Amino acid sequence: MPNNDNSTLSEGLDIRKVLAELEVPFPPDQVQWRVMNTSNDKKRGQIVPYADPRAYTDRLNALFSPQGWTRDYRVETMNNITRVKKGETIVTGKVLVTCTVTIAGLGSHSGTGEEWADDDNGFTAADAQAFKRACCQFGLGRYFYDFVAPWVDLDQHRQPVRTPALPPWAIPKNWRQGVRPPHKNENGNGHNGNGNGAGKAVSSQARSSGTKPANGASNGNGHAAGSSRTEKPSNESGTNDAGDLDARILRMEAVVGTGLYRHILREHGRVNQPKLIGDAAVKQKVLRVLESAARGFARLEAVKQRLDANTVSSLLAKLQAPPLNQISDMKTLEQVVFGLEDLAGSKQNHAA
Repeated sequence: MPNNDNSTLSEGLDIRKVLAELEVPFPPDQVQWRVMNTSNDKKRGQIVPYADPRAYTDRLNALFSPQGWTRDYRVETMNNITRVKKGETIVTGKVLVTCTVTIAGLGSHSGTGEEWADDDNGFTAADAQAFKRACCQFGLGRYFYDFVAPWVDLDQHRQPVRTPALPPWAIPKNWRQGVRPPHKNENGNGHNGNGNGAGKAVSSQARSSGTKPANGASNGNGHAAGSSRTEKPSNESGTNDAGDLDARILRMEAVVGTGLYRHILREHGRVNQPKLIGDAAVKQKVLRVLESAARGFARLEAVKQRLDANTVSSLLAKLQAPPLNQISDMKTLEQVVFGLEDLAGSKQNHAA
C-alpha cells in the first residue's frame, strides 16, 4: 500500500490496511544500532536497533501525505537535580517532552521523552524519543521491541566491531509475506498465550524443583529481590484499579533492575511507563512477568551461593551472557538460572 494516492483517505480509510502498513519494518539501510549496556571491562556491549526520526516522518508522509498528520509538543523542565557526571557531582535539570501525533482518520497518540538538561543534545534526544514513542502507539517502529538485544565485541571507542544481520522477520518484504518473530504467532501474541514467556518457565521450574526464593537476597542489581509478603501475586480477577497496578509495577524496578524492568515494559506493554498502558489486563500481564523475573533473580542468588566465581564466569562466557547484574531480558535470565542450577546439581551429586 505504500505510495498510494492519499486523496482517498478522508473518503474511505481502510484502517486495517493502514495499520498493517504502519507496522512494516523499516528498510535495512535505515536501521542503526546503539550500545545500551557494557560489560565491566568495556570490551563487550549489548546493542539495540533503532531508526532515525526522519525514517518515521518519511513513512507517515508516504502513507498520509504531509497534510494528513501533525505532531505537537509540550516541553517542561525540572531544575535543581543533583547527579554524578564523569565522576563529578553537578546540579542540573531535566528536559521533559510530550509529543502528540495526530493522523487524520486514526486519531491521536502521545509519547514522552526525557534527557538531562546539561547534555549537549538533551532536547533533541528527548524530542526524538517522545516522537518515536507516540508513533509506536500506532504500530510504527513497534517491531524494534521484538528484538532480543545481542551482546557483541566493542572496539576501543566502545562501538560494535561488527553489527548482526537483521533477522528475516525484520525485512520489509518478508514481513509483508507473514514472517514474524519466533516467539509470536500469526496474531502477534506470545505462543503461551499469557505473555509470561521465559519468565513462566523460570517460575514453573521453581515449583517443580521445590526451590524457594531467598527472600531479601540481592538480585545482582544492588536491590533486594523481595519477598512474597512485599510483592503479592497480581489479582487475576482484574479487581485492582489502575493506580494500584501502576504503583506495584513501578516498585518492581527496584526488584529486577532498570534494564530488565524497561525490557519487560516494552516487550509486553509496548510502553516505557506503566501509566501509558490503557488496558488493565495488559498491566496485570506486565506485573506477572515482573514478578516472575523477581523469582528468577531470587533463584539466581540462591544458586550462586553454592558455586565458585570461576564456575559462574565460565557459564556466562559459554552462554555469551552479560554479568549477572546486567541481565536485561527474560530469555537470558532463564538460561543463566537453569545453567547454574544444573551445574550446582551436578556438583552436589558428584560430592555425594
